[in-house]
Amino acid sequence: MTVFNERRYCIDDALSRRGFLGSAGLAFAALALPQRLQAESSANERTADKRTVRPFKRYSDLLETVKKRGYKPRVLGYAPDKSPIVGIKAGGDKLPAIFISAGSHSTEQAGVAAAVELIDKLETEHQVYVIPCRDPIGLNGYMYALSLSLGEEPKIESMEQMERLLRDKGEVLLDADGKLLVLIGEYGYANRGLYRKVEKGAKFLEPLKGRRLWFPSRYEDVPGSGLFERAYTQVVTPDSEVLHINRFHDTSWAPVEIRCTRGLMADIKPGLTFDLHEYGGDAFWFSARRQRTDEDEIWERRMAAEAARAVKASGAKVAPDDYSPGSFFSKLERGVFWLDPSQRGEGLNLADFAASKYGGAFTVETGMRQPFEHRVRTSMLTVQTAVRVFEERYR
Repeated sequence: MTVFNERRYCIDDALSRRGFLGSAGLAFAALALPQRLQAESSANERTADKRTVRPFKRYSDLLETVKKRGYKPRVLGYAPDKSPIVGIKAGGDKLPAIFISAGSHSTEQAGVAAAVELIDKLETEHQVYVIPCRDPIGLNGYMYALSLSLGEEPKIESMEQMERLLRDKGEVLLDADGKLLVLIGEYGYANRGLYRKVEKGAKFLEPLKGRRLWFPSRYEDVPGSGLFERAYTQVVTPDSEVLHINRFHDTSWAPVEIRCTRGLMADIKPGLTFDLHEYGGDAFWFSARRQRTDEDEIWERRMAAEAARAVKASGAKVAPDDYSPGSFFSKLERGVFWLDPSQRGEGLNLADFAASKYGGAFTVETGMRQPFEHRVRTSMLTVQTAVRVFEERYR
């Protein structure tokens, strides 16, 4: 049997029942970023009421922002570059807890900013746990991802330069039909995404089995996800399928980022989960999940309906009536869809997994072609509205 061979840095104690909630040794003071990024942490002097929400340039900026706002994150584990994957507790003391996650896809930075803002601005008596970024390497950018194999960040200004570097420094595994994939050191590097673009079991993927690969962001009209600003993480499974890292929550050999998230969820058993995403359009939509009991499903529908109404009332552009995200979605109402992971295959994403084990779960999708702050506000409004309905259930 093929064994997933990624280096693992997840801290088992941090995922035990006492690790996240009771281990003082894992407080923010223990966080350790790779040395070359420590100097890049920038002070965020903006006040809570006047600050302009912008994309984080580096993961160190996110950690510094959380620290300056007075929170003490707990280290759940470490990404392959030893960046800490952190969780932050907010809210009150009431159960069941609420869980918020973002950043599994590094190009979707409004979700990351919204998650950080919600640490302060989600007013609830329930316990709230936030993992604001599930992919620290991806947030740091494609040049940073290359540095993990090259030893330093290259200076590249164009796709042509990047492709020349990949061919020069790497073992070329694929170079055809506009797709370039190379192996440098332990990792793969591509010029574009290969998810659903290459055949499962392709022979050229053999050297990357159980490894991750990155391709660069290259949007021209999406603040925070311009050329090389982010490194989008994909993983080649032991049976040679290219997936992104939000597909392994029911998989025992999942990447470390997923195992840390899954461990925290086992610890807190959230009654409500949000995963904050974005997509390539200019409108808003989100997906709900079928629930294990009739009562849970009634509340799932109520939260979905109220959140959709709030977003529409805010003036945000909502996906049109004829929009469909895919064949494995069914429409609940305009802008709201049921997602059936059994039809999609590929493994459970975070919201699928939460619904299968814990309770209400939503994947929020804001349109990247909208202004950044607008996307952040819309994502926050969705969460805040659904939480108000959730609180009614437990009064």
